[in-house]
Amino acid sequence: MGLYEGIKDVARIVQQADNLELYKALLDLSAQALDMQAEIATLKKENEELKAETLKKKSIVRHKGIYITLEGEQPEIAYCSTCYGKDSKLIQMFDYDEECYQCPVCHTYAYKN
Repeated sequence: MGLYEGIKDVARIVQQADNLELYKALLDLSAQALDMQAEIATLKKENEELKAETLKKKSIVRHKGIYITLEGEQPEIAYCSTCYGKDSKLIQMFDYDEECYQCPVCHTYAYKN
């Protein structure tokens, strides 16, 4: 039995007892319980997002050429360390020439190792 069903059952019993004050108090408590359930759901979602962000941060590999890669990804996929440091966004850089990558957002150049 879920919280909502339990509240409905107790409300039915209180209503049958014909105690209006107790019924109003139960309605207030049920509204608070439902608000708390919504807040718990929000917090669980935020927690999952923070866990994912933490895992991403742990998999970052920094390189001398001012770019980063992700552990376990293909080494030729380079991300801009400037954009990541500024906005925590992984912006994939493109091959500017044989020696450099360039970020399409902030236009940072990074030498390939």
